[in-house]
Amino acid sequence: MSADDTVSRSGLSGLGALLHPKKALVARRLVAAGRPLTDAEFDRQGLRLTAEERRSLDQWVEVGLCTQVLETVRAQDGTVKLLLGLADGKKVETVAMPVGACCVSTQVGCAVGCRFCASGLFGVERHLGGDEIVEQVVHARRQMRIDRVVFMGMGEPTHNLDAVLAAVARIKDELLISPRRQTLSTVGGVKPFARMLQAPVRPNLAWSLHTADPERRRELLPRAHPDPLHEIAAAADAYAREVGTPIQIEWTLLDGINDRDQDVEQLCALLAGVRGYLNFIVYNPVPGLPFAAPPRERIVAMVREVKARGILATIRDSSGPDAQAACGQLRLRDRQG
Repeated sequence: MSADDTVSRSGLSGLGALLHPKKALVARRLVAAGRPLTDAEFDRQGLRLTAEERRSLDQWVEVGLCTQVLETVRAQDGTVKLLLGLADGKKVETVAMPVGACCVSTQVGCAVGCRFCASGLFGVERHLGGDEIVEQVVHARRQMRIDRVVFMGMGEPTHNLDAVLAAVARIKDELLISPRRQTLSTVGGVKPFARMLQAPVRPNLAWSLHTADPERRRELLPRAHPDPLHEIAAAADAYAREVGTPIQIEWTLLDGINDRDQDVEQLCALLAGVRGYLNFIVYNPVPGLPFAAPPRERIVAMVREVKARGILATIRDSSGPDAQAACGQLRLRDRQG
C-alpha cells in the first residue's frame, strides 16, 4: 500500500468531506448495498453530482475503504470468514453466515483473556474505529445477504463502547439494519450497561456469562468486570426491560467445568426473574487449549433441567468450525502460538 493510498483510504465517513451531507448519505447506503455509485442513482434522489464531486467520488471508489479483504475462507456450511487488513497493517477477522448474520470484531485482539477463547490469547493491540467496524458489514454483504449484525467477533465491545454504539447508529442509518437486528455481546458490567441505556440507538444485549460461580468465573474470565454477578444480572435485566427485548445469556459449555448439577443450580438462582433466555454454546476446539465440549446427552439434559425451572434455553451449534470461524475461534493472525 502506497503513502497516497493510505491518505486516500478515508473510509465511509470520508465521503462526508467529498460530498454534501445528503449526497454522502446516499453514497454510503449505495456502498453498503453493493450498488454502483452512478449519477443515475443520485438523480433518483433528486441530488445531481457536480463534475468535481464525480471526480472525487471516482477516486474514492478506487481506494476509499479503509479496510481490505486479504483472505477469504469458506466453510462447508457456507459460512465465510474474512481476514481484513487495516490501514496500519493490523488485521482482524469477521464472519458472514448463511443465516444472514455478520459477526464483527471491535478490537484487534481482546483484553478479557477468556481461557477458552482464541481472541484473547495474545491480549489486545488497539480499538477499532467506526469505519473499521462498519466496513466489516460492507465486506460481508459482498459475500451474501446480510440483515443482522452481532458484535461477537474479536474484542470486548464495552471496552470500545463509544465507537461501537456509534457504529450501531451508523449501521441503522447507512446500512438500514434496525438496532433490533443488532446484538452486542459482552462479559457484562454495571457501568457499561448504564452507559448503553443512555445511547440514542440501543442494540440488543447478549451477556457472556459462562458460569454463575464467581470464583470459577474469575478463573475462566480473568479480566472481566469485577462487579458481583447478581448486580450485573440486575443491570442486564433493567436494560432488557427498558429496550423491550430480552437479553441473551451466553454459556459456552466446557466438559467437567461448567456442566455440573451445581452449575445448573447456581445458574437458575442467578437468572430467576431476569427477562432473557439462555443460549448454550457448544465449545469449538481451539488448538493448544485444554477444553472439550460435554457429551451431547449432557447438553440436552442441562437444557431440560433449565427449562423445567422456567428459563427458556436453546443449544447453539456455531457456524463454520471447520474454517476456524466459529464462536471463540477468531484470533490475532500475526501472532499464532
